[in-house]
Amino acid sequence: YDALKFDLDVPSGLEKDRANRHLRPGEIRHKEAIVREVTERVKDRADVAFDCHWTFSKNSADRLADALEEYDVWWLEDPVPPENLDVQAAVTEATTTPIAAGENRYRVTEHRRLLEQQAVDVVAPDMPKVGGMRETRTIADVANQYYVPVAMHNVSSPVATMASAHVGAAIPNALAVEFHSYELDWWSDLVNEPVIEDGYVTVSEEPGLGVTLDMDAVAEHMVEGETLFDEGT
Repeated sequence: YDALKFDLDVPSGLEKDRANRHLRPGEIRHKEAIVREVTERVKDRADVAFDCHWTFSKNSADRLADALEEYDVWWLEDPVPPENLDVQAAVTEATTTPIAAGENRYRVTEHRRLLEQQAVDVVAPDMPKVGGMRETRTIADVANQYYVPVAMHNVSSPVATMASAHVGAAIPNALAVEFHSYELDWWSDLVNEPVIEDGYVTVSEEPGLGVTLDMDAVAEHMVEGETLFDEGT
């Protein structure tokens, strides 16, 4: 791994109303302190990004991004809800802190709007959400026309992780492929081949994605009430 991403929408103990998107001054200082401590400890050993999960109001996002400009932040992800593209663009325009978004945008049409309005510095499509490998590649092609890098959002299975890595290897503007196993100790058991070794993914030259589902492991971890697809059906 040569990059890390941390959640920034964490409780500070200073919230007046957890349901309100507005950040109080003390909350801004709390989040700035997190970024300061993390970036000072990591230094140049890795790039560091921070995820806000669409939590804040425009004013709060502006103030937070402004407070983080002096730090070496790779990107600030989803500081505002995804529905209002004009607000997203205004937040991005108002700061030198790189802003990332895209995991809750669907198909190339919605990502094109992000790029046309210069609403992101980093576009972050989620491959299973946007429509698969081909659609992700198309999004990357459009992003490349705007000189915008692609950081693929990925909180998926080993199969989707490998698929995202394949797309990343095939595009000129790949910045990162996220890996998040939810701390499942059986995540890697779902396929027969290793996906991540020593912090890196090796893109196989074998046919397909280069991984094979372990059907016994998949069956063992099925959600109750679901059925496993069977070959030939």
